[in-house]
Amino acid sequence: MEKFTSPTDFRLKSVKLTPNNGKDPYEIGNIITSFEYGECVDVPFLSAKMDIVDGVALLQTLPIQGGEKVEISIIGSFSEEPVDYTLYVWTVSNRFARQKQQTYTLGLISLEAIINESTRVTKPLSGNPENILKDLLQNSIKTGKEISTEPSKFEVKFIPNRRTPFNILKSITRNSVSTNTEYTSEKDKKDKNKTEKSEGETSQSIKGSGGFLFWESRRGYNFFAVDSLCADDDSKQRPKSLQSKSWGPYYEALGSQDDDGSDTRLRIYESYFGSEVDLLQSLRKGKYSSLVVFFNHSTGQYEEYVYKIKDSYDNMAHLGGQEGLTLVPANEIEMSEYPTRIMSILLDHETWYNEAGPASPDEKDGSTSPSKFADWQKYYATQSIARYELLKNQTCTVVIPGNPDICAGDKIDIRLVNKVPTQDGREEPHDTESSGVYLIGEVTHSYDPLSGTSGKFLTTLRLLRDSYGLKDRASNHGTK
Repeated sequence: MEKFTSPTDFRLKSVKLTPNNGKDPYEIGNIITSFEYGECVDVPFLSAKMDIVDGVALLQTLPIQGGEKVEISIIGSFSEEPVDYTLYVWTVSNRFARQKQQTYTLGLISLEAIINESTRVTKPLSGNPENILKDLLQNSIKTGKEISTEPSKFEVKFIPNRRTPFNILKSITRNSVSTNTEYTSEKDKKDKNKTEKSEGETSQSIKGSGGFLFWESRRGYNFFAVDSLCADDDSKQRPKSLQSKSWGPYYEALGSQDDDGSDTRLRIYESYFGSEVDLLQSLRKGKYSSLVVFFNHSTGQYEEYVYKIKDSYDNMAHLGGQEGLTLVPANEIEMSEYPTRIMSILLDHETWYNEAGPASPDEKDGSTSPSKFADWQKYYATQSIARYELLKNQTCTVVIPGNPDICAGDKIDIRLVNKVPTQDGREEPHDTESSGVYLIGEVTHSYDPLSGTSGKFLTTLRLLRDSYGLKDRASNHGTK
């Protein structure tokens, strides 16, 4: 077995490109200058790019036309077994030629992404979103990859109108609701007609959480609620079918701490944060509070509902903070008192219903057999928007030693150095507000075979979370 001395060492074992004309696979590992592979929790396919210095005119002699299979096998200190990727060429870009040599970039994606573009769905779809998802992936895309899902709350039925499978799945992902979601308590039911005085007009309260994510990782396809991804590993809110892993803790080291004898595989080389506070954007999107007007054009019923993030926050799963505490930042509680986004939505429960009574599933409408394919927008429209925006409360990018087993949708615990120059900073080595557990929203594995004698493999993670601080202590951002 080949030995590596650094956690970033690796070697391209083989890179085989299979032409479309039936010729044998062609080994191109010796002409690759860099390879980057990526996953993202809101992208339904894998992607990569490969920089090539070509002195044998592959573009013309094979030729490369798009759709060629590329099989990459990599070995390194991260595993005893090689890591394999199988992707397909979708673009050739940045081509530059000088004398008899040319450089260019091969863009690679999953085969399913190519099939999706030439597939149009015409038959009506019905059932729970996770069953529709499995049907489209297995029967329309015809994937053989593993599909992991969790149950959703409502059944839907619609005509796809020749849309692509991934386009359909993007729509139902935002409109799905976890079976763990609770909307009203007994007290809420008694007070459901109570007016919100701050509105100056009759408006009921609406609660709950919504929104799923659908993506592909090396482990296969995934369809899970945002709350499930944020839940603790031992929580009832975390489905057993969720294959994501928890990593870390990874430690940021500065100066002499780099040689402190700790595990160098758990280092954070770089860390930087995106925009953590964008109040205007949050207000415009209705992150804190929204007023929703529902009009059922079949019955003429008009209703107004107010959704406040503070009313549903404690029933959501969170990545930071201490359990049992209301850790909504104080400004978010204040902002949620007044809706900053007004939405109007048409409801139609009757489309797939032919019975004599009302199709509406609302108890106050008195239907004895409501439609199972009702219009469920009241349960996900504002809830999904708020949940997605809440997940962006704190965004961070970290660079760590290469680890190909880390996938989008996993969680990671990071510990960043305390930057406070006072005595408090010396007593507490870590930044307790920015350290903690994050959701890995995007991962990029960067392989540089020309760096040093054994190459250089780094992993860049783009992290998300909805609350600040560590699990074992209260956050300064909280209200308690």
